[in-house]
Amino acid sequence: MKFFTIFQMFTLTVILVVGATASAETDKDEEGLPLWELGLGLGAVHQSYYTGTKQSRVILLPIPVPVYRGDILKSDDDGVRAQLFKNKRAKLDISMDFNAQIESDDVDLREGMDDIGNIVEFGPSFEVLLGETDNSRLHLNLPLRAIVEIGENGLDSRGFNFSPHLTYHRDLAFADNSWVAGVSLGPQFGNSDYHDIYYGVGAADATPNRAAYSTDSGYSGSRLQLTLKSNNRKRLLLGFLRYENIDGATFDDSPMVETNENLVVGFLYSHYFFKSKQRVHRK
Repeated sequence: MKFFTIFQMFTLTVILVVGATASAETDKDEEGLPLWELGLGLGAVHQSYYTGTKQSRVILLPIPVPVYRGDILKSDDDGVRAQLFKNKRAKLDISMDFNAQIESDDVDLREGMDDIGNIVEFGPSFEVLLGETDNSRLHLNLPLRAIVEIGENGLDSRGFNFSPHLTYHRDLAFADNSWVAGVSLGPQFGNSDYHDIYYGVGAADATPNRAAYSTDSGYSGSRLQLTLKSNNRKRLLLGFLRYENIDGATFDDSPMVETNENLVVGFLYSHYFFKSKQRVHRK
């Protein structure tokens, strides 16, 4: 395990808080919720360096958990985003996601290749409410994101991806009623520039044991994620389990692939130490 940069600390926050897509926040009090909150806690993620390699890493860090409930800019249980439109059945956001950098010396398959920088994903995300009961909700999510790599040479555009998925949330009636379970399932797609980040092999990187390889656009695999989260006025507690499978992906014959499966496990505990006196109602 290695120490990580401040950027990667924020990355871990997003992996845990945004990646675990189970909204547990409620706004039942007439006084509303604080405009902003700042929590401090401990988070950890165990994951493969990328889906396709058998080598894995553990990220364990004390991290900040910022919450902001502005009219447009928001950072809460539903992620970091700019909310452009919302009604009772649908909403349109500009959302973000992150992947931490990979040092090629840590991955045998990438020996001698350039490191992979921090990956930032951002773009529009359209969400439709398909059905709901008093304690459950089913959504269709349609995020389309541009990919930017942040490395030693600055910013580099690396294509785009599209990850349609169904997400089901259910409120759990125990303890303080702040617990929510979630399950998300869907395929993933990307263009060749995006796939090249992890699975392409340039001619200069080819060896007798690693042939040159150019990726194609298309199917990138599938993802199943389970979450359990409790978020009340004092603290945030969550855990998630994510399974990814790239069998049948356009790059599954790449020399950078030695397994078609990846399992990610994460948890976060944070206590809210600072809160705004100004109150707002969740929109």
